[in-house]
Amino acid sequence: MTNNTPLDTLSKYWGYERFRAPQEEIIQSALLGIDSLALLPTGGGKSICFQVPGLCRGGLTLVISPLVALMKDQVSRLNEKGIAATYINSSLAFHEIDRKLDLACEGTYRFLYLAPERIQNEVFQARLRRMPVQLLAVDEAHCISQWGYDFRPAYLEIHKIREVFPHIPIMALTASATVKVQKDIVEKLKLQSPEIFKKSFKRANLRYFVLKEENVTEKILEICTRVQGSGIVYARTRKRTEGLVKLLESKGLSAGFYHGGMSYSQRDEAQGKWIQQGFRIMVATNAFGMGIDKGDVRFVIHANLPTDIESYYQEAGRGGRDGQTALAIAFNNPIDLQEVKRWSEEKYPPWEQVQTHFEGICSYLKMHPSDKVSPVIEIDVAEVAHTLEIRPLKLYRSLQILNQEGVVNFQEGKDDFAYLQVTATPQTVLQYKAEHPDTERLIDYLLRTLGGTIYTQEQRFLPRSWARRLNMEEEELLHKLNRLHQHFLISYIPPKGMPSIQVLGPMRTLRKEEVNWDKYRFLRKQVMARFQEMESYIHQTDLCRSLFIQQYFGEKDHQPCGKCDVCIGRNKTQVSDKEFNRIQTALVRYLHRYPGTLYKEILHAVQAGSPAQKEKVLRYLLDKQVIQIAENGSLFLPK
Repeated sequence: MTNNTPLDTLSKYWGYERFRAPQEEIIQSALLGIDSLALLPTGGGKSICFQVPGLCRGGLTLVISPLVALMKDQVSRLNEKGIAATYINSSLAFHEIDRKLDLACEGTYRFLYLAPERIQNEVFQARLRRMPVQLLAVDEAHCISQWGYDFRPAYLEIHKIREVFPHIPIMALTASATVKVQKDIVEKLKLQSPEIFKKSFKRANLRYFVLKEENVTEKILEICTRVQGSGIVYARTRKRTEGLVKLLESKGLSAGFYHGGMSYSQRDEAQGKWIQQGFRIMVATNAFGMGIDKGDVRFVIHANLPTDIESYYQEAGRGGRDGQTALAIAFNNPIDLQEVKRWSEEKYPPWEQVQTHFEGICSYLKMHPSDKVSPVIEIDVAEVAHTLEIRPLKLYRSLQILNQEGVVNFQEGKDDFAYLQVTATPQTVLQYKAEHPDTERLIDYLLRTLGGTIYTQEQRFLPRSWARRLNMEEEELLHKLNRLHQHFLISYIPPKGMPSIQVLGPMRTLRKEEVNWDKYRFLRKQVMARFQEMESYIHQTDLCRSLFIQQYFGEKDHQPCGKCDVCIGRNKTQVSDKEFNRIQTALVRYLHRYPGTLYKEILHAVQAGSPAQKEKVLRYLLDKQVIQIAENGSLFLPK
């Protein structure tokens, strides 16, 4: 344990003078050696909750994270602060993983980020006992639960680290988890009498709206024009994001796009430009959102819905982090809902599809039955899908499952960054420079850029930018970096331009037992159940939007927000909630029995409420299309 207090550490490395609630309590729990589960909404500062106690406890903090991009981003941010951190995932070469694990055993790093799939790897297991681990942080902890969204089977192995280090605290963190998922996290991680920290899922400054519009695009344009300040528009596909940006720009609005088809540097540039007010509106797929630190987002629009409430809550929650009012707008669009349903169904495809796609990949890679594994091949998923005459999304879903189950190694990242670290002593580096004058300019630049620090800082950089600064061709720079790497002066990981794939095993007919297919049948049911909750949120007009979300996550005893479309509509009727529900129930029951009743007839027939109250409630229900009116003036309930 170091002598620095949590507040000293926060001030020294992050420049903040105080913690947000309940960060300090979570940190103290870790410092006292107590297991904890922290549920903090998007933007709640989860990473500080384990990074500060990790520094205060000393030794090594293991961080389990499923997101390669977030892993790299957090490591880069820590290194920029002079904190020794690194990551290990399957995108690294074997010798690079080996070297990093050895350095972790020697106490070089303060933080080691791991993809969950690495835990059972023999190379990692052989080193684990020798590492000075003082804290285990499990980020995105909801991934451990089959009842939650984004389930990752490898998370089920995390508890085995506790068997090696029985006395270290475990901190599990997530932005959203239902009560069932929370219980599952505690059970599956084998947390010991954990303290559970929760911030309410209520976001008092968010105003939720669900709009029924025939022309969604025109409405998005209207909102972006009328509402001042920064905004985010979420769309489902890359094509849709780019199309919306063209439309917004054609109307004089400043906008940029962000999606998974862009390289890491392009995404970094787009996000940085938006944060720095380079443009006002970010149009993005769900790839956007990790690590965003922008408080003044005044609106979040979902041009296309996500597949579940958890994702919607996290994405909408990127608005109003400064505590000021922000709009969270979604659309009740039947065509989009059908598309959401299709995406939900396709997330866990039929067995025959996965089996056929595996055979197709083996064929595409020209594998021979005698091959033990395939070579690592860079691929374009759309091109492979075209060759195999299947839809790209279906192939992508199959590859995700095959990758999770260790049948293939599928690296999605289009990473044009390179990663570099000085691994030799300054004396050795200077001696090499004297013996190889052609490297003088590069070595001087390296030492100046990295501050001469050994082991601790891993520099992320764009080779084309360095080549420009050094006034040399990019090919020459890469050649010299490879030489320094081969002579053990630096560790250098070149850019990975395209997604890659490797079949981990011989060409064969895939069997269900290899991938525990029963589990995926169960997960398919769960994802459809979550879609139905999302559909209910969009269609329902009875319950305050904020209350609906809070109740979904198991919260009770809150008041209606008074600001969402449901509350505003009800307030206009000037009828109490209790009386409103009584009148609505009576009107709906009557139409179930007597469909086709005329407007004046139903007001006369239904006895609940006064005539004025009945008319106000009926007009509201017609406006929300809970009840609909035919051309001949008769009323009916939509199917």
